[in-house]
Amino acid sequence: MEAPKISSTVLETHYGTFDFYCFTWGPHEEDNVLAQVKRPFEARPLVRIQSACYTAEIFRSLDCDCHEQLETSLRLISSTGGIFIYMLADGRGAGLQVKVRGLELGRTQGLDTADAYAALGVPPDPREYDRAAYVLRHFRIDDLRLLTNNPRKLEGLQKLGLRVTRESLEIPATDFSRPYLQTKKTKMGHLLNAVEQPLAEKGN
Repeated sequence: MEAPKISSTVLETHYGTFDFYCFTWGPHEEDNVLAQVKRPFEARPLVRIQSACYTAEIFRSLDCDCHEQLETSLRLISSTGGIFIYMLADGRGAGLQVKVRGLELGRTQGLDTADAYAALGVPPDPREYDRAAYVLRHFRIDDLRLLTNNPRKLEGLQKLGLRVTRESLEIPATDFSRPYLQTKKTKMGHLLNAVEQPLAEKGN
């Protein structure tokens, strides 16, 4: 892989002080990978790799748990040390345009996120993790604890030669996010233990 341009600064955040890095592979926004680093960290540091979700993280939509995963990860990493890697790849790597079209199919035709992507001819999770692995190796990390519920992230990093064990990152479901989380569990294989049904459906 071609080496990126790297710039860095220090950020004072709601979660503490982080070293902030930008790894740039090209001229487009999605060619950047960001990293917030909390030092010191252990020999097997805590790591979160998260893709952009502008609808939830900026505009605070309620249909997923992405904002809460981001906040929880930053708090955990701030307290223990580690790295938060942010990939500017909305729509699970399919792009913001595809994501918005998928959301509209959900709104108008009742399709869940997996079926909406299928209707658009897009894999449900086309992300690759080569650049995230490059970032980790830049910080001399090849053995890590990954905050994730997505087995594909584990497999993606393991295929690139990293030693990875999972740390759960479950966010309690709400009435708004529950359908999305249930789809992730049943159709996309996410490791979610407690995606509960609404109270009215229990016992039926």
